[in-house]
Amino acid sequence: MAVPWLAVRKLAVANLDTIIGVVKPAFTRKKIETPSQTDLLNQQIAELQAAASGNAEQIRQLAAQLKEVVTAVEQAAASAASERQILRMFCLAAIAISVVSIVAVIASIIGR
Repeated sequence: MAVPWLAVRKLAVANLDTIIGVVKPAFTRKKIETPSQTDLLNQQIAELQAAASGNAEQIRQLAAQLKEVVTAVEQAAASAASERQILRMFCLAAIAISVVSIVAVIASIIGR
């Protein structure tokens, strides 16, 4: 059951620089006071377009990684369910053996 959490932790640690890059964008932050307003606006627009393109690519990559994590969690859940079923069968067998043993002990006590 700990395997999916390890995968999530590994995924988060591996993409820490990407996450920080998304959270802290580096846009040009200048007031438009200079005579070359158009140049500054064009630069800011280009930076925003580049950031949007980069964000779209990062979102696509994170979605693919999330899909892998969900698949791993589903596989772990299926494995845990099958292990639980096997354990249930062993428990039922142990109960049956215990009941037979108790009956045999009672029968031997009564037969004396």
